[in-house]
Amino acid sequence: MQIHRLPHTTTKRLPDLVSRVVSADPALAGFYRPFANQPDAVHVQQQEKRFTAQQRLTLKEVLTAQYKHISNAPTNQFESLLSSKTFTITTGHQLNLFTGPLYFLYKIIDVIKIANQWNALQDGNTYVPVYWMASEDHDFKEINHFSVNGQTIHWSRQQHGPVGRLSTEGLDQVLKVWKHHLGDRPHAEELQDLFAQSYVAHSNLVDAARYLVHQLFGRYGLVIIDGDTPRLKKEFVPYLQRECEEELIQKGSQTTVEKLNNALQTKIKVQVNPRNINLFYMGESGRQRIEKTTTGYGVVDTVISFSKKELIKEIKSHPERFSPNALFRPIYQELVLPNLVTVGGGSELAYWLQLSEVFASFDLPMPMLKLRSSVLLISNKQQQKLKKLDISVADLFLPTNEMINRRVRQISNIDIDLGEFKAHLDQQFGALYALAQQTDASFLGAVEAQEKKQKKGIDRLEKRLLKAQRIKLVDHVNRLTELQQQLFPMGDLQERRVNFAEFVLQFGDDFIPFLMKHIDPNEKDFMCFSL
Repeated sequence: MQIHRLPHTTTKRLPDLVSRVVSADPALAGFYRPFANQPDAVHVQQQEKRFTAQQRLTLKEVLTAQYKHISNAPTNQFESLLSSKTFTITTGHQLNLFTGPLYFLYKIIDVIKIANQWNALQDGNTYVPVYWMASEDHDFKEINHFSVNGQTIHWSRQQHGPVGRLSTEGLDQVLKVWKHHLGDRPHAEELQDLFAQSYVAHSNLVDAARYLVHQLFGRYGLVIIDGDTPRLKKEFVPYLQRECEEELIQKGSQTTVEKLNNALQTKIKVQVNPRNINLFYMGESGRQRIEKTTTGYGVVDTVISFSKKELIKEIKSHPERFSPNALFRPIYQELVLPNLVTVGGGSELAYWLQLSEVFASFDLPMPMLKLRSSVLLISNKQQQKLKKLDISVADLFLPTNEMINRRVRQISNIDIDLGEFKAHLDQQFGALYALAQQTDASFLGAVEAQEKKQKKGIDRLEKRLLKAQRIKLVDHVNRLTELQQQLFPMGDLQERRVNFAEFVLQFGDDFIPFLMKHIDPNEKDFMCFSL
């Protein structure tokens, strides 16, 4: 197997703020805990002191209840969480149909391998990998599909409320479409059975997703948790109340962003804009945002309203009806887990970086932040094409036109670069400007106008020459474009578009063990594996 490493600065796929995290920009010191290859002793002590025995018992009992229909549940992990010396390594993700894009797997593999590496230190602590299910999210369109071999499988239905609570009705019909698409290809039956056992055999999406992820990663000790549960929400009550009374998310996030702007001497792009109330209400109408009104609080697009006193009473009586938004959810996660590391994508880490003042306001320690691994999987056949076309993997990350133009310039039997002619023009017009200085201003303007005209003419000739050579080399251009489209479907990263089933069809049960073996959470570059 060949491995190519590309710095994230080369791929240009990360938000600028997260690129600074990857490059360990010293200006960001104090805004987050950077990921390290071993635990932070101070952080461990903070969590050991903060996370009570009662919280650990609640967590263990919640997990046991959520796994009650799962055979071979990781009960040893649940029991270990009772110890004050046990901590979690966590990632979160939506309940994408059949896991959705590949990077879902990469995030989970990261937390498993970090836990394994830290457990190998034998420092007296135990580290448990956790997948936090984003079951309260209500953006159905983001999760209702997955893509394999260029075809997208959709689940069409009327969405209502948090996706974790959705009935799996209709997924038996999706399975029929899935079976037709798979045909009799190798390993197709395995995938069909996995889909059926996950989605057809379970009545709601959260149970289906838990079963699926457990089948894929349960053997590696992964613990799956659903935060949409009354017992955990009960612990969240004081934080829900403070958010409503003090608007800590908005104030803390805005303060952090101002400090970031000053530290970086630039205006950062805010990933998630805070609101004065960063909560949703989950009732019969679904999951709707709560906002302040002139008389108190209202639930958007409903007739539900509260005075301040009524809202606090509702929070205390029914905390399970309240759901944090993207900026408040990290507080909930870190409250109910003895967590040390959070693994996320570029956009996720960008909004976590807005929260240092928020965590301080709630008196919670912020976890280490780890950018998830990024991987491009290249088949042997595609690797041979790369070699035959004599291009690098880095070239494939370029925009298509830029990649083609660069390659055509390299292989053309004539010199397409007219830079020498432009340099000659610069020299000639330099002499004309010197002459113009000795005459009047009108002649100087005429020289400048002629210079622009001549250079534009050279640029047009260069573009026409390049276009002509692209036509002449059309076979090479087509093969190059086809390869890029295979590896970057719809111009996007493979990991954001392709489902793991595409590779299971080729490699069967060996695919996930292959990823487990080769993905290294300590690797800071974008990894390209030639399978």
